Amino acid sequence: MTNQNAVQARNCSGENDSMKPHELFPYSFRTDQKKLLEDIYDYAKMGATILLHAPAGYGKTIVVLSALLPIALEEDKTIIWAVRTGNETDRPIEELRAIIEKTKLPIYGISIRGKKDMCLLARKKGILDHEGVTVLCDKMRNKCPFFSGLKLFRSIPDKPLTFTELLDFAATKKVCPYYYQLRTIPNARLVSVNYNYVFSPSVKWALMSYVDFKDSILVVDEAHNLQHVMANVNSDKITIGTVDRAIDELRGHAPSHVELLQKVMKLREILIKEGESIPTEDDVFDPIELIEGADINEDDFETAWEIVDEIYARKIAKGVSPRSSLRHLFDFLETAIKNRGKRGIAFIKSKEKNQYAFEVWDMRASEVLKRVWRLFSSRVFMSGTLEPLDEFAEVVGVSSYRKLKGTFPIPKENVLALILEGVTTRGEELPDDMVDRYVDCLKRILQAVNVNTAIFFASYRIMNRILPKLLDKLSASNKYVIIEREEMRGDEAKRALSLLREKKNVALFASISGRFAEGVDLPGETLDGIITVGIPFERLTVRTIVYMEYYKELYGDEKGVYYSYVLPALRKVAQSMGRAIRSPNDRAFIVAADERFSERRNFELLPEFFRKYSKKVDIDEALELLTSFLS
Repeated sequence: MTNQNAVQARNCSGENDSMKPHELFPYSFRTDQKKLLEDIYDYAKMGATILLHAPAGYGKTIVVLSALLPIALEEDKTIIWAVRTGNETDRPIEELRAIIEKTKLPIYGISIRGKKDMCLLARKKGILDHEGVTVLCDKMRNKCPFFSGLKLFRSIPDKPLTFTELLDFAATKKVCPYYYQLRTIPNARLVSVNYNYVFSPSVKWALMSYVDFKDSILVVDEAHNLQHVMANVNSDKITIGTVDRAIDELRGHAPSHVELLQKVMKLREILIKEGESIPTEDDVFDPIELIEGADINEDDFETAWEIVDEIYARKIAKGVSPRSSLRHLFDFLETAIKNRGKRGIAFIKSKEKNQYAFEVWDMRASEVLKRVWRLFSSRVFMSGTLEPLDEFAEVVGVSSYRKLKGTFPIPKENVLALILEGVTTRGEELPDDMVDRYVDCLKRILQAVNVNTAIFFASYRIMNRILPKLLDKLSASNKYVIIEREEMRGDEAKRALSLLREKKNVALFASISGRFAEGVDLPGETLDGIITVGIPFERLTVRTIVYMEYYKELYGDEKGVYYSYVLPALRKVAQSMGRAIRSPNDRAFIVAADERFSERRNFELLPEFFRKYSKKVDIDEALELLTSFLS
């Protein structure tokens, strides 16, 4: 790693700057990739916003990257590639390497991760949670040997680095990986980050300190998630358990602050009464009534922050994670005060896992996101489930755009697409007779197929209604069963995927909103069949109704329901169906087990390959077709 090469990596000049996108593309072109590549280049060159819909397995990452790099080189711009999770940031870097291997251009790219993943001091102390690592860094930075090591370390990478490579390099050199990666950003043409670095007000400053967004091209990967990403980024939630832990902290760390302790205990009483008044599952609440009822004022906030600082200091001294529920509680209250009365922000109380939860819920997407898009010179939104494109654009606040679509041919003989009659998850509760009907259909299908099959349920609630009886019926079969749990950890999910890739005749039972229905790569014979049990429409709770009413206020009654209720559900279905068909050579059966899939409004939002070849059948005809297809 040398500074000279790093400068070259940022300032490739001369004839290299005039390279065309197809000259960078490192693979043989398939189907319409070359045409799409040229279109992306032309539109991005104009500073346009591009909406790109292309199926899973198409090669969207390498096509878009090859199209944008010439512009970045010619116009001295940075490509900021935003992905849903930190685990996905390495993918663009790996494709950049393929381009470099072909062109020999010294282009630097970096996969950025947060402090939780990068802090060597926290790893040394066994602190692994986000808050603990962040506080440790803030409080101990000037005493941290790894941060101090950066002062005299000037080497800059001369090749793209994945997260693991940078972490290992920094550990070897005994320098802070987190701040070292940020330091290298000005030398990078490609910076791959998770969504928070673009959309979270509290996180994006870290990126904006090192790169000018106005001289950057933004790529939003898996962009169909944006509608709900904003809610996750800007919302907050506490439970009675949060308050209980805050009370324990006050008793243990600040016994002299009796008045604040009494007020927080009073707040707990009020919250419990609020929870007890919930008529069914959830309801709205007024945060000011809570705060005023507990007589919490501005001075109490100041006192709470001072106590939190003391808690952090004591925990760090003891070598334990500096976390504080008191901080979370008062952060939540402060957020609630600031947002009360704002359109698009709701306050929802709910019954959750045998206790009560209280949430500041930011439902806004278009009005918040449109301010983000203005920061960049051009933008590319891409996904395998972005259609319908005009509706997507309206929901995320994009007013002027170019629509592009990539496809690859899927032979008719490679897909068996069935809509199953006689079953549906329609209604608030699944009746016993419908549970029995689903159990019978699923049992017969799974006994008839001896291939790896994923059964995606409309919700964990539906799965928990059907699965116990179904497993009873399958107990004598030779199926290897994998069951996703709602609280399943990442390492457990990885082990489950490994088993799915290693074994044959597997039945994977999962929620369509869970870990396995989106973003996992299951090529070839890893997955030969998919069954979607029901349509994941949200239950008509107060929360769902509040969300629909907000969208109806923005877009009118018909569009409001479509954007807030119908589109999100069918996009989840489309994502799950795409797990098994990721190339023209993949062969799979897909059973849409809910007769409502044949309704026009729902049918039009399913993947093109499913719509093209689908057939509505009863269970007996489905079994005949499945047997023939797999023989």
